[in-house]
Amino acid sequence: MKVSIFGINHKTAPSAIREKLVFDQDLISQALENFKQELNSEVVILSTCNRTEIYSSKTESEAIEKWLSKYHQVAISHVKKYSYFKKNKDAFLHALNVASGLDSMIVGEPQIFGQIKQAFKISENSNVVSKNFYNFFTKVFQFAKEVRSKTDIGANPTTIASTALNLVQKLFGNISDLSILFIGAGEMNTLTAKYFIKKNPKKVLIANRSKNRGESLAKIVKGDSCLISEIPMTLHNYDVVISCTGSQLPIIGLGLVENIIKKRKHKPMFFIDLAVPADIEKEVGSLDDIFLYNLEDLAKLSQENLQLRENELNRAIKFSENIVNSYYDSLVNKNTPLTLSLQDFFEGIKETELKKALHSLRKGADPEKVCNSLSRNIIKKLLHYPTRSLNQDKSAAEFIKQIFLTDKK
Repeated sequence: MKVSIFGINHKTAPSAIREKLVFDQDLISQALENFKQELNSEVVILSTCNRTEIYSSKTESEAIEKWLSKYHQVAISHVKKYSYFKKNKDAFLHALNVASGLDSMIVGEPQIFGQIKQAFKISENSNVVSKNFYNFFTKVFQFAKEVRSKTDIGANPTTIASTALNLVQKLFGNISDLSILFIGAGEMNTLTAKYFIKKNPKKVLIANRSKNRGESLAKIVKGDSCLISEIPMTLHNYDVVISCTGSQLPIIGLGLVENIIKKRKHKPMFFIDLAVPADIEKEVGSLDDIFLYNLEDLAKLSQENLQLRENELNRAIKFSENIVNSYYDSLVNKNTPLTLSLQDFFEGIKETELKKALHSLRKGADPEKVCNSLSRNIIKKLLHYPTRSLNQDKSAAEFIKQIFLTDKK
């Protein structure tokens, strides 16, 4: 599994640098295609608030540094200074630690697993990865589940959302007395809103660029919705503002908040900025009667509560290393590494499609239709790469025919 990882994260770079290298999720497919064309490599890009990582088949970092610098218009000296590059076994171990939550700003948080799965899915749909990457990520996901299930690193997870809730409660008291505005209806704000709604806030408003998505989250949390452009007219009605969008520029500026706090007759407001780049100008935090916390502030508070879990973290890291060492030893010691790779590949397809089928059955779907769909999807995925090989290289036809169709009697 020849996969390398080039990246920056919260350990290697300050937020001012990280935010310059965040990929716009609405344009991620174009970035993937651009990388594949310019560097002639398959690619997965994981871009979150705390990290940007490029998984590729490149064996050296120089070409990736140049591409990333050019793509984001960031000085290559900054890219070099704050980045890391891992390959082979080290890359696999790093990917496992990321997916397990062991490398997260808040250790043990579960959201990263879904984020890395989504990143791979986007690359798969964009046709910029091959079975080599499929094998790599299938194993990463399998082992990450094992790390989380066989250690206590994910037990009672402390998340950004739960930390934000606890902080608001400490500063303002009863949530039921507060009106809360969520700016953005993405994954992070959806999770955070679900935490807050359990405490029955007085009023909830979801502001989003997309009306439909904002309305969908509003229904879940039993609140109202509006467009982001309407925020200046309604901001003064809310005690707590939690923002997490993909905007490249701040949504809430100093001047707006200065006017709002006058309207509120200096009644305190609490701003939580979960976005990278920032949604709220940092100068807002200098105003009287305003509390402003960003992602790193919350992460520090969360880590203070996790010191008692340090031993468990060390145990989980050791467990992760043992898994990777055992796996690579098996690849070296077995006489049939290709057979193992094929088995991993087929097992991954089976697990994915079986999970879909079981989900459909639980929802009451017709068993016969589910079985037909299961078998059809497995066949389709198993034929995908042989078919692509036939289209790209006609000489492969005889070899494929010999494997699958020649009578061996």
